[in-house]
Amino acid sequence: MINPIEKPVQSHLKNQNGQTFLEFIFILMILVTISFGFMNGFSRLIGTRWEIMLKIIARPNQSSVTLP
Repeated sequence: MINPIEKPVQSHLKNQNGQTFLEFIFILMILVTISFGFMNGFSRLIGTRWEIMLKIIARPNQSSVTLP
């Protein structure tokens, strides 16, 4: 006699072929997207800081520069 409970379990397991691979691809895509987002945000922040420092350094002032 066949147990009716075993049949859905077997068919359910057969339908999961490739699911691990798809989950890996989706997680990889999410991590790459987050990484590029952080890199873009940090480069903008660093670029803005450098621009501000450059403007401060290059600003004309009253002191005279003499080379030794």
